[in-house]
Amino acid sequence: MLLQYVQKFCSSLADTLASMAKVAILSRPETVKAESGAASLVVLGNGPSLRTLLENNFSFLDGRDRMVVNFSSVSQDFVRIAPRYYLLMDPAFFENAETMRKVFEPMAEKVTWKMTLFVPTTARKHPGWLPLVKRNILIEVQYFNPTPIEGFKAFRRFAYRAGWGMPRPRNVLVACLMVSLKLPYSTIYLAGADHSWLKEIWVDDNNVVQEDRAHFYDKKGTSRVTSPHRLYVLLESMSIAFRSYLEVEDYARERGTKIYNITEGSYIDAFERYKIQ
Repeated sequence: MLLQYVQKFCSSLADTLASMAKVAILSRPETVKAESGAASLVVLGNGPSLRTLLENNFSFLDGRDRMVVNFSSVSQDFVRIAPRYYLLMDPAFFENAETMRKVFEPMAEKVTWKMTLFVPTTARKHPGWLPLVKRNILIEVQYFNPTPIEGFKAFRRFAYRAGWGMPRPRNVLVACLMVSLKLPYSTIYLAGADHSWLKEIWVDDNNVVQEDRAHFYDKKGTSRVTSPHRLYVLLESMSIAFRSYLEVEDYARERGTKIYNITEGSYIDAFERYKIQ
C-alpha cells in the first residue's frame, strides 16, 4: 500500500510539474467573458444523432442558448439553430487556407444575430482567418486556453479557475464544456455526442485501420476513411477523451453546474442521462 501511494504521489507530482511547464510555454491570457443569457445551454456536437434531435425535438432548443462546433456553419440547419456560441479548436481551422474558407466564409455570410466565436489562444499565431470573420460585425471573437492540465487535484482546480487550461481536450466537446463552465449557466445539455467510435473502426485484411465516420450534416451518409494510425493509437486517444469527460463532470459538480447528456446511444459514461419526452 505504501509503495502504491508513493508511486501515485510521484506520478501526480511529475504530471503537475509538466503541466506547469506547459502553462508557462503555451498558455496566454484568456478573453472568455461571462455574459447573461438563458438559464441553460445546449452544446451541439456533430454526431449523427443530432439529426434526430433537429428533426423530431427541435422545440427542446427553444428558450435555451446553443453552442456549435467545427463545420456546423456549412450545415443547412445553421441559421435555424442560430447558435449564440461557436467553438473551434483544431489547428486546421486557422492554418489551412481551404479549411478556413470552408468554415469561415459561410459563417460570415449566414450570421444575422450576435454570436461569440471561441478560438484557442494559439490561433493568434495564424491571423489569416481573422479577416474572414471580421467581415461580419455581429461575430465577436474570444480566446481560451486548451492547454492540457494534469497532476494534483488542487492544482488542476486552480488552473481551471485561472483559465490556464483544461482536462486533456482530445475532443472538441471537452473544450466546449470547459468553456461553458466559465459562463453563467446552471444547466448544460450535451447533444450530438455519439462518440460511438468503438463500433465505427475496424481492421481490413491488410492490417490497415478503417473508420466509418458520420456527422449530422453529411448529405451522403457515412464516409469511410483510412486511418494513418495503428489501432492502439486510436484506442489510446479514445481513452483519453472519455477520461477527460469524467474530469469535466467532477469539476462541474464542484462548481454547482449540472451537465446532462441528451444524446441517444452516446458512449460517454461521465454525465447523467436525460431523455427528451
